[in-house]
Amino acid sequence: MWKPVSKLLLGAMAVVTTCCAQSRGASQPVPRFEDYPASGPFRGQIADPILATPEERNYRVQIRDGASKGKGVWNGSWKDAKERQGPNFAGHYVVIRWGCGSNCLMMALVDAITGKVYPPPLSGPGTELYVPMDPTSNREIEFKPDSTLMILRDACREARRECGVYFLRWKDNQFVLISRQLKGAATGAPR
Repeated sequence: MWKPVSKLLLGAMAVVTTCCAQSRGASQPVPRFEDYPASGPFRGQIADPILATPEERNYRVQIRDGASKGKGVWNGSWKDAKERQGPNFAGHYVVIRWGCGSNCLMMALVDAITGKVYPPPLSGPGTELYVPMDPTSNREIEFKPDSTLMILRDACREARRECGVYFLRWKDNQFVLISRQLKGAATGAPR
């Protein structure tokens, strides 16, 4: 009695697996840093950060020390961070990161030309400098000085829902979602 049911179940699983594999193969290509070039490297003195919001003023020491001294400013991947002073993202932006307790990450972007401070991707009102990464995962943030692409691996939206890899482009002074790969899903277009 169980043999026909198990054969039917195995057949259904094979169909689902084939469909999912085909949809992943037909999805859009994974964004690469070289596909999103930034303007030439910044030369000059970094402008003083303009702290416009209460949260930016609350973290003024971290933002100012990052822009002026390179504290919390790194190049390369998060796992192989090499701290150094100066713009490290999209030509003339300084990405500064700092901790806010166990498994917590804060980040700000400072325009080296104007001093304007911008929030990190996927942050929200009231916690505009918080980066919503999954604390139980193998998280990673990647970006390069000569690219406008930023990749957040194991980031989450909406209170730990929609977790996965987010590919974002810095355009017109904001992050624009290019694509994402949610955990357990194929690469998808922005929703």
